[in-house]
Amino acid sequence: MIHLKKISINQLICLVITTQIGAHVLSIPYAESRHAGYDAWMSVLAGGVFAQVVILLIYQLGKRYPTLTFQQYLYQIVGRPIGVILNFLLALFCAQNCIIVVISYTDILHRWVWYETPWSVIVCLSFMMAAYTASSSLRSISTVSQSVLTLFVICAAIIFISGMGKGSWLHLLPIGTHGIVAVLKDSIPTFWAYTGFELLLYVFPFVQCKKKIEILFAMSLANGITTFFYALVAIIVTYNFSETQLDTITEPMVFILRKFRWPVVQSLDIVFITIWLSVTTATVYVYLYMSARYVASIRKNEINRHSLLVWLIAGIGIVIACFCTDRQRIIRYSEVHNVISFIMIVVVPTVLLLGSILREKVVKG
Repeated sequence: MIHLKKISINQLICLVITTQIGAHVLSIPYAESRHAGYDAWMSVLAGGVFAQVVILLIYQLGKRYPTLTFQQYLYQIVGRPIGVILNFLLALFCAQNCIIVVISYTDILHRWVWYETPWSVIVCLSFMMAAYTASSSLRSISTVSQSVLTLFVICAAIIFISGMGKGSWLHLLPIGTHGIVAVLKDSIPTFWAYTGFELLLYVFPFVQCKKKIEILFAMSLANGITTFFYALVAIIVTYNFSETQLDTITEPMVFILRKFRWPVVQSLDIVFITIWLSVTTATVYVYLYMSARYVASIRKNEINRHSLLVWLIAGIGIVIACFCTDRQRIIRYSEVHNVISFIMIVVVPTVLLLGSILREKVVKG
């Protein structure tokens, strides 16, 4: 079957990082500075801590059923009728993630790089690249993610080099004057940037390791790298822009890349945005893969046409994404998606974990 090949710990780390990192990197720390101002980097760190708490929660849930797939123990905890509904909702959630990532980055590409390229062409290109990879096995996808991680490292180096130009460290001072409440308020939009760790729900039994605690260490390391990267971006942006400028520039990283002058490469922002397309595509194909696997598990006898399911979901995603050309509509869609994300990756695992503990106590009498 498509998912039986196990992945290594290193592949899990690459898979989580490439799934977490997305289009949000270009807008950090705009949303995170609404209340915290130049303390936005602290909000970014707090968001990473919140993500780590949820990772621990999902790990505790998976550890209770180390040899079972998510669907198998889901049906044990809540019964098959409710389990099928939750399974289907997770499939829709993953498909929605694909759509939101594609339209968010298509909006960036359309405004900054491919001005004359039709919206539908960019959407189709993104979904087709993702669907081609998502049609493979979990191990193959993990191998591709390892290659994509190389591009991520290159882009991280570009951000660091371009961001160390003219700026002022005084923009970061004094530290903490906005207060802990403001920092925590702005950590909420940051939390959505860390989504991707919920793939542990699906991949937990397919990770090859000697002890299950290695999975938690791997997830923590991946989330730590993502947190460090996002915090670094926030610090670099704050170094380059004042608090007043942060209130008006929605994609500050693009401006930093655009103003940087490098004799070897012209229009560094265009180069970066084009390379970063591969990184965002990695997020799309992981969610596309998981959506197909959740759909395949809805029936009692699992559907074996994985590739067909992937292309079918991708086709539906293309149709929906082609109608999401209005930027205000994308913003509203993102806000709704954030609420749904909280329910699916925080509330659902928490309820399942509590249900599992309660069920065990009832069985023991």
